[in-house]
Amino acid sequence: MDFKNLKPGLDIKEPATIATLVGSVLLLLASFLPIETAKVSFMSMSESTSRNLMGDYHHQGIFLLILAIATVVILVLGLDRQKFLNSALGASAAVGLWGIINGITGLSATKKDFKDSGVDKYASTSFSIGFFVLILGVIAIVGAIVLINMNSKKSTPAQAQPMM
Repeated sequence: MDFKNLKPGLDIKEPATIATLVGSVLLLLASFLPIETAKVSFMSMSESTSRNLMGDYHHQGIFLLILAIATVVILVLGLDRQKFLNSALGASAAVGLWGIINGITGLSATKKDFKDSGVDKYASTSFSIGFFVLILGVIAIVGAIVLINMNSKKSTPAQAQPMM
């Protein structure tokens, strides 16, 4: 590991840093919040259940939690953004997208199960707040990746072309 590029401290005014921190916090929250809710009401009784990324959906919340913490640690330590931070952000975005896709397929599978069992008249399913927080977190992480790559291209000096 190359510690030459280690710059302790955080430039909180930089848009890429803000996007990274916001995205990491949103992904951290989304790992605990409910993604979908299913409710069955019949004869003045109701039962509801919710699913989240931490326990359901193949424990994706644990991956998001680890990646969000790793991203913030890499950012605080000031490690090389092109190597370490982009890798952590890319992995966070991939796991976040995996969570979004599983949330959508899980909700449609629950609706299909309700329809197949004949209780669809008494049942409802919907996305919960965690799903929307997850989407916002993935958008912020993708924005951070774009901003970091734009900043690195600006800071790279242009090389002179050899004369023939």
